[in-house]
Amino acid sequence: MARRARRLRYGHAPGQFGVLHEPHPSRTGGCVVVLVHGGFWRWPFNRWVMTLLVRDALRLGYTVFNIEYRRLGRWGGGGGYPETFDDVSAAVDLVVRRFPDSARFLVGHSAGGHLALVAAAGRGGEVDGVVALAAPCDLRRLSEAGSERVDELVRRAPVTQRWSLTSPIEMVPIGVPTVCVHGAADTTVRPQGAARFVRAASDAGDDARFVLVPDERHRDALRPSSTSWTTTMETIDRWHEMDAASRSARSVTMDGS
Repeated sequence: MARRARRLRYGHAPGQFGVLHEPHPSRTGGCVVVLVHGGFWRWPFNRWVMTLLVRDALRLGYTVFNIEYRRLGRWGGGGGYPETFDDVSAAVDLVVRRFPDSARFLVGHSAGGHLALVAAAGRGGEVDGVVALAAPCDLRRLSEAGSERVDELVRRAPVTQRWSLTSPIEMVPIGVPTVCVHGAADTTVRPQGAARFVRAASDAGDDARFVLVPDERHRDALRPSSTSWTTTMETIDRWHEMDAASRSARSVTMDGS
């Protein structure tokens, strides 16, 4: 049974908050999963699209921080570069401060997967792994293909650093274990970009893996019964077990036993 959800703010703007759900009792030692929703980085999409995934992660014993952030659009709160990127990073900072001794994993869907990858970059030791579901990972190529949504997102980024500041494939090595899960039937965000990202990350020395799920489409990952979500939680379970073993080994070494 989960404890009552609590809203935690990581900034002063209306969209700068997340909702913390803690299972009782916890079966994972306080391990935290940060969920980042998608929706083309735009209002009206918000954290509620992750509701079923929150419930399932809680059922499995994980603490869940389901975050909101400033988005594009009239009622989005002033998102785009750098605000949207800064918000996700600040939400992760809050989790690091609040749960200093816990394993911490980022899981994002679609645009949220993109933001999770960017937020994880360079955070080895603070983020223990990131799963990107149906994520756009190569923003330059999407822009060149005519994506107005991508162009709106990155419009205020410095021209000479635009893609190195916003596109995961141009930020490798990420420095954090990464799994990109993508439905083979996804026509909203096609899987080729995620596959290219994983190849680039692996070549740069990252622990990165690409999982192509037969028949699943873009929004299927939002269903707990999907293979995409099952793969996500199996990945986090494996990472958590490895982290727990590593922490135990460090504890024995420090004790001199």
